[in-house]
Order: sequence, then C-alpha cells, then structure tokens
Amino acid sequence: MKRMMSALLVMVLCGVVGCVSTPAKRIKQDPGTFASFPPEVQAKVQKGEVEVGFTRDMVRLALGLPRRVHTRTTETGQVEIWLYMGVRYISRYEPMDSGYWYRDHAGRMRRSYDTMWVDRGYSEEYPTLRLEFSDNKLKAIERMKR
Repeated sequence: MKRMMSALLVMVLCGVVGCVSTPAKRIKQDPGTFASFPPEVQAKVQKGEVEVGFTRDMVRLALGLPRRVHTRTTETGQVEIWLYMGVRYISRYEPMDSGYWYRDHAGRMRRSYDTMWVDRGYSEEYPTLRLEFSDNKLKAIERMKR
C-alpha cells in the first residue's frame, strides 16, 4: 500500500510539474515557426496573448493545444472552434451509512453501523476561452466568465 501511494505521488508531481506548458516551452519546441512570425506577433505569443487574425500556429504557440475542437458548418463554409477549459473543484458533504467492527467488553467481535459524513468532491471542467477559425485565421475570441 505504501509503495502504491509513493508511485501515485510521483505520478501526480510529474503531472503537475512536467505537464505545465508555457509559451516559452512551446516556442523552444518549435523555434522555426516562431521565427517566421512578425516581431509584434512574437511579442504577443511570448506573453501568451492572441488576437483576431492570428493563424492556428500562432495561437498554438501562445496558448497551447485546446482541450476540445469542434467543427461547425454554415452556409459560408466550415468554422473550427477551439475550446480552452478551466477546472473547478466542487466539494459536497453527504451522509453515508457505514459498518465497522469492534470488540465488546467480553472480547467478542461485533459489527455496528453508523452514519458518517463523507466529502463527495469532484472536479468539473468549464469553458474559459472559445476561439473560432476560418481559413486558418482566428475570426472570433470569446472569453467566458466563471
């Protein structure tokens, strides 16, 4: 059990530390693409900012890959929608009936039942940023408030 908990802790730490993607890390992985951008675009990408008119590559280097990608077809053509998500933790305490064993005064094992309060927390994704692309150009930016 202790070994499993240690392995789980290592995986969580690697996930938290290793998976954090910053504009600097993304630029370092794709320096040729970054070098092809005009200087004003390079400055925005380094800050992690996007604006209408950016290409998919510019947005990818500035913000990383989106969590979800959707395609919408309209009479004017196809629109690709990139969704960036946030995560919130929701904590909710609920009663739960539980049994436990104990030794009575004579030394016999007995089972008893009681109600305990348990945190039934879960995480939930919610959209924070919605980007619409058409013809490899960013056409719309929608920022969602929590």
